[in-house]
Amino acid sequence: MQMMRDVDLTNGYWGALYVLAPMRGDFCVIVDGPIGCHYVPIDSALNYTDAIPYLQNVYATHILEGDVALDGTLHKLRKLCGELIDRYENIFILSCAESEIISSEGSMLEAEIDGRRIWYIHTRSLDADDLTARDDIMLYLYEHVAPKLPRLPKKRSAKPLVNILGPTYGNFNHYADFAEIKRLIEGIGAEVNVAFPFDCELGDITRLDDADANVLLYQEFGQKLGKQLGKPLFFGPIGLQATTEFLLGLGDALGLRAEAEAFIAQEKRTTLQGFWDVWRSPHQDIFRTNTFGVYAHKTYAEGLTAFLRDELGFEACACGVKTDRYRSKNAMDIEAALLENPPTLFFGSINEKIYITEHILPTRFIAAATPMPVVCRSTGTPFMGYSGVVYLTQLVSNELFDILYSHIHIEYAPEKEKRRRGRDADRKQWEEQLKGSIVIREVRWPEETVAHLEKVMKKVPFFVRVSASKTLRVESEKLAKEQFRDYVTTDDVDQVYNRFKR
Repeated sequence: MQMMRDVDLTNGYWGALYVLAPMRGDFCVIVDGPIGCHYVPIDSALNYTDAIPYLQNVYATHILEGDVALDGTLHKLRKLCGELIDRYENIFILSCAESEIISSEGSMLEAEIDGRRIWYIHTRSLDADDLTARDDIMLYLYEHVAPKLPRLPKKRSAKPLVNILGPTYGNFNHYADFAEIKRLIEGIGAEVNVAFPFDCELGDITRLDDADANVLLYQEFGQKLGKQLGKPLFFGPIGLQATTEFLLGLGDALGLRAEAEAFIAQEKRTTLQGFWDVWRSPHQDIFRTNTFGVYAHKTYAEGLTAFLRDELGFEACACGVKTDRYRSKNAMDIEAALLENPPTLFFGSINEKIYITEHILPTRFIAAATPMPVVCRSTGTPFMGYSGVVYLTQLVSNELFDILYSHIHIEYAPEKEKRRRGRDADRKQWEEQLKGSIVIREVRWPEETVAHLEKVMKKVPFFVRVSASKTLRVESEKLAKEQFRDYVTTDDVDQVYNRFKR
């Protein structure tokens, strides 16, 4: 049996819940499971992914041991449905791993009573991860739920209509990416039809067929629905070239090619001006002398790699794509890659941040995936679109500046005075010891010490190695002279490095 370490995806129940929860409307969700299945994803996890304190329309049966061993769980589920059926037009019952283990018979409660409907959704929590479940539940709502809902009229608009499929709750940075994709769609003269499920009513899913094209925000889920709708399908772009191709392709599909070209020209003069200014500065030379790594879901992993490597000029290393919780690249491989060749910057989740901290690596971590306790509610931090190009360029530039300045040795006034007094005392002691001794004027560097210095320098970001190397050599030689040696040892190098490192 192989132990799975640092699993970074949850099960199907979480995925189904995070598709249903963002939608508005006269419906509620019942969790058929114990108390933890209610409070962990709803009260805890959403706080550090979406900064949402509580979901108002989610209830739970709170299965206990006695229910499993003696009475069964169906009576609790039936009682809760009876209490809620008069308050909501639609009730969605979600299975979780625990209810699936005990073979809960929640499907027996599926019914339509006086126009009010109870739906039972088997989330396959025991064998499906959350991304697979999101894919399945989005298709389920379109194929099974939408036909039973009152058909809403088509939007009255002279503009072509576009659906945005995704995001859901629990995605990284989706508020900003969603806002940017919506801005791009409207920028070429189209209109958003339904933003499913993130910004819509439950009844809006009856209007999904009205769109002329669909934009799938992420490649990880939603493709089943996108293909079923049978309209031109596009994916959320990351990077300059990808965004340009996205706009031109969408413009062609909607008959708005001229408008798309005009919008791109306008964006180059406005939104992208910050990117051009940075690119004309010395930053481009700094980019080419640094490395990056990324371990995220497919959309971010491939998008960031293409942008940072092909457009900004960074060298890629330690890169991987998260798939599902069983076939995902082993976390130990990423950890080993970080140890073997630590990149200057690394984009990932909390797992990779822990690896970097545990091994005291010089790598700077940037959040780019879940799970990650980071609040991303601002719409001004997109990774996608032209705004994402500017934001990402600004982000990596500031990180590199911070690395540069963190290697400047700074002494505060009290520390300076303390060190000055210490040097004076050491100087007097040294002068006493020097009486009658030979003064060391030249210091040798043995081969093993030189090799050790080169190894230590690999821990220092490339673009500050020249100044760092000089400081290490000068201070190491000074340390050797103070100890009346005519050669530098590896311990001298380590002692100086530990004094100056950040």
